[in-house]
Amino acid sequence: MIAQPFAQRDDKPVDDHIVLFHDAAWSDYKRLLRLRGERPVPRLAFSRGVLELMSPSRQHEAIKSLIGRLVEVWCDVRGVEFDVYGAWTLERPDEERAVEPDECYVFGGEREPARPHLAVEVIWTTGRLDKRDIYRALGVRELWFWRKGRITVHALRAGGYEEIATSEVLAGIDLVELTSFLDRPTMSQAIREYRAAVRAR
Repeated sequence: MIAQPFAQRDDKPVDDHIVLFHDAAWSDYKRLLRLRGERPVPRLAFSRGVLELMSPSRQHEAIKSLIGRLVEVWCDVRGVEFDVYGAWTLERPDEERAVEPDECYVFGGEREPARPHLAVEVIWTTGRLDKRDIYRALGVRELWFWRKGRITVHALRAGGYEEIATSEVLAGIDLVELTSFLDRPTMSQAIREYRAAVRAR
């Protein structure tokens, strides 16, 4: 059952496998990216000379996938056009910034997007890069951070990201309601019950 790990997570750095290399060069990041090839792990991030390699735990992958599926249910019921790009490798070589989100989305049926409108990051284990500066350089409009059972929303402003009460890219979505469905025994049950709740409103 997935409810207990997500509800009682104490945020000790024991689950995701994270390695940080300081004084790294952009060329080091590009070399590792080539060596990894098409494999999904480790996920890579780079910012100001710090290179992060992260292999997510089973719990990390489960929660990011469930959040993603519920976002897709909400969009489907509400008639919002969307595309999912998962861990899209996003780079800004001129600023030496790169990241691979847990999930990311483009809304409105935009073709050949340059960047996602929304990126979702699950903070399951401490000791990771603060990725807001990377996403700022990339121009991603909104970030959602899941941590200890709560999703916080951060909107891109002129001075960086500002935490806001509700999503702007998905106006009307109730993230408190969405997170209340993360404790269901299976993903399929969470999807069924959340779809019914969204339709009922």
